[in-house]
Amino acid sequence: MGLKIPRLLVEFILLGPEDDRRQLQDSPILGDVWVEFARQPQRRLELLITPNKEQDAAKAATELHRSVPGGREPENRTDIAYLQGIVAARLTFEEVIRYVLPLTSWWSESRIAEAMKDYLTNTTMLIGELVATRKEAVNWLGDHSETSVQDFETRRRFSVLAALLLWAADQPDDPENDRRSPKEQARAIVDRIEGNEQAIVQTLTRLFPELPPRLPVPFVWTVSLNRRATPALSRSVPAVKADAARTLFTVNCSEIVWAVIDSGVDATHYAFGSTAADKSATSVQSRVKRSFDFTSIRDIVTLDNLDAERRVERAERLLSKKLKNAPTKEEADKHLLDLANGASEGRSTSWQLVERFVEIDPNDAENRPRTNHGTHVAGILGASVDGARKANAIKPDGRVTPDLSPWADGMCPDINIYDFRVLAPTLKDTEFAIIAALQFIRHINDRYSYITIHGANLSLSIPHDVKNFACGRTPVCNECERLVNSGVVVVAAAGNRGYQNFETSEGKYEGYAAFSVTDPGNADGVITVGATHRFWPHTYGVSFFSSRGPTGDGRLKPDLVAPGERIRAPLVGNTWGDLDGTSMAAPHVSGAAAMLMARYSELVGQPRRIKDILCESATDLGREKSFQGSGMLDVLRAFQSI
Repeated sequence: MGLKIPRLLVEFILLGPEDDRRQLQDSPILGDVWVEFARQPQRRLELLITPNKEQDAAKAATELHRSVPGGREPENRTDIAYLQGIVAARLTFEEVIRYVLPLTSWWSESRIAEAMKDYLTNTTMLIGELVATRKEAVNWLGDHSETSVQDFETRRRFSVLAALLLWAADQPDDPENDRRSPKEQARAIVDRIEGNEQAIVQTLTRLFPELPPRLPVPFVWTVSLNRRATPALSRSVPAVKADAARTLFTVNCSEIVWAVIDSGVDATHYAFGSTAADKSATSVQSRVKRSFDFTSIRDIVTLDNLDAERRVERAERLLSKKLKNAPTKEEADKHLLDLANGASEGRSTSWQLVERFVEIDPNDAENRPRTNHGTHVAGILGASVDGARKANAIKPDGRVTPDLSPWADGMCPDINIYDFRVLAPTLKDTEFAIIAALQFIRHINDRYSYITIHGANLSLSIPHDVKNFACGRTPVCNECERLVNSGVVVVAAAGNRGYQNFETSEGKYEGYAAFSVTDPGNADGVITVGATHRFWPHTYGVSFFSSRGPTGDGRLKPDLVAPGERIRAPLVGNTWGDLDGTSMAAPHVSGAAAMLMARYSELVGQPRRIKDILCESATDLGREKSFQGSGMLDVLRAFQSI
């Protein structure tokens, strides 16, 4: 486990004391990476590495694969993989410092290089900096610090903290530390440093017997966490007037396709039965047209597949799924090797090969999702009572007809759905999988001269650490912007972090949280949706849990709000149930966007115009803009405004 370093102390070393704090740290290792390695100093963490602007991801991945040795055991493998503009890797803190840092633009700056050279070749100087830092930490913890933020030079902050984390990985943890307050935890670590300064410094200097050379064109720009995404959890359709708009404007969404990027959609649910009239049919086709499982994307595009033994191991795991167009063992081995070789050859990801490993048969019972979230989201968007009745009338498998009385149509009961699975119980770090799914949607649309997938719904939430870098510019946000720029509407949940527990020196308390919108909702071009009561929004206003804006850089978010409390929709296994959250609000807006495109074909490929229409026609609930954005979704008014 190693000795855990509290976040409070990490931020003191990186940024200075609270009363004279530097706002940003300079190193390419972002703040959340420092904090997570401090919390788990021995762990191999999932990281996202952004290449330098003058290098492509394939070259950066190849260089990392060449530089970082890793190990043959599964727990020691680096699993370096790449997509367009991003590289994923499983690395220890020592590997980040020893192998990744010298590849960064930061290391190649002459000012930093000379400063680090002084420290790494002069142990006495670095010990002195550690002693000085410890002294200032003692004063700070004693509430009489005179430290100025200017005293914490970049090289000092970086070197002292790096050495401390490297040393902590080899130290036994203090079992009593979790029972202490954050300041008491920091004080215990500061006390433990005393007398160990030389040993701590040596953990850093031993990594660099020779100072790594500065590269003329560095490979790496920043290192961030591969963050975990979580779900942002029948009278709501009339509340946004979608039923009235459907009737008055004769809206038919049967030519519209929407991607649900989530935990998976149960395509066999009666609610997704086709509404097309065909009296001779012996079964009802599902409107969930295709399903893709991206939870295994790292196994597919990792450079570890250059190793034959590991490639065979991964191929067996991938082929154990019920793939729709499964390759043979020989084809699988060839495809995985070709994908791995693509990095050294500087090729972009071959999505045609990836597709063989990620497309699953949505109608196979073994591919039924294990959680309800994605099915519920898709049901709000596209459930159909008429389709369910037809499926029950035929009943080819002899299933008992369920009670349809509590069922209701979703926003677009004739829309077609593409199921993209990125959330799974066994996958903790999903940002890379979400990015892969977004890039694959662009690939599908680029294959033809027309847009195949018109929109994407992301009812998921990735908390954003505002100390890292500008809101809306994280890897997943950038990928959403690219998808919007390609002509696809992207709708995201604002998140359920609007009401949180806070811990201060005076104790814990609960309260509303501004700047709590999560990624990818922070992306500018995305339609970010907060939650309201399902049919009395004017009375109850914005849901207490719905994340508040503005964004960390001052933009209005959420963009608008929609029903998100106790929304009844399909669950896995031909059942229905209620769920809450901004996850449930987002598909209402996805449905509204789909209806606009179905009625007005000129809006296809115009996601920013659709966003403007929905926001400008929203109903003001009389709440703060940071709570409600432009107001409550009003589909009928959106149609009437065109």
